[in-house]
Amino acid sequence: MRFEDVYQKVGHIPFITKDNARFIYDLIINEKKVNILELGFAHGTATCFMAAALQELGGGSVTAVDLLNAREIFKPSIEEQLEATGLSQYVNIIRMQTGYTWYLHDEIKRNTINDVCYEIYDLCIIDGPKNWTIDGAAFFMSDKLLKENGYIIFDDYLWTYAAADNSRDVTDGISHRSLSEEERVTPQIREVFELLVKQHPNYGNLQVIEGGEWVIAQKTKSQNKSYVIVHRETMKSMFATLIYKLYKHLLRSGKKPYTTTK
Repeated sequence: MRFEDVYQKVGHIPFITKDNARFIYDLIINEKKVNILELGFAHGTATCFMAAALQELGGGSVTAVDLLNAREIFKPSIEEQLEATGLSQYVNIIRMQTGYTWYLHDEIKRNTINDVCYEIYDLCIIDGPKNWTIDGAAFFMSDKLLKENGYIIFDDYLWTYAAADNSRDVTDGISHRSLSEEERVTPQIREVFELLVKQHPNYGNLQVIEGGEWVIAQKTKSQNKSYVIVHRETMKSMFATLIYKLYKHLLRSGKKPYTTTK
């Protein structure tokens, strides 16, 4: 299905920008990435764009994993959107009780023979809790399943718990109040990318799309690394950066950062 056709059907549904949707659609077609793992899908809008690209290629599959209760939380659901676009055949929907790290456990176990885990995915998108512990672990688990020259993409590069406080107190089962102030104001996906992905010997061709909230790395298995920051500034990214810089300034000045109490 052509990009503009699928965008007309689902482009108004969150949570993917048109620029990012176009990027992932073109990446799949140009690089022929036909076996895709999507960890966290919400409404399944990004899933539809990936499925549309697979249809253009003539085959492939997206394994889309999220929580059991995602269907009740996100309306329209991924099933409804795939049915509306006629792309259901390209997507395998998996719903887990506790999240995608246990699905990764199962996949690693299924694909391990004689203590070797076989790599099966061409592309992995991690878009879930935005949490250092969960998504840091998910990165190392996904790496075991990602083929050489495959890509890993993280969403919400600059998202923080502090910025989300106005809309909710809990994100994917993690209470904001249970976190330290530094955990609340630090963009945790940024830390996963900078401290885990960037330093990992398997990954090069690293790209940060700041305003788009995406970070991308290719599994090159090479010592040669490139690191590019692409500025696509938005109000959301500028606000997240401002909060983090303010917190660091307060720490240096010896003042106690302001904490909300409800």
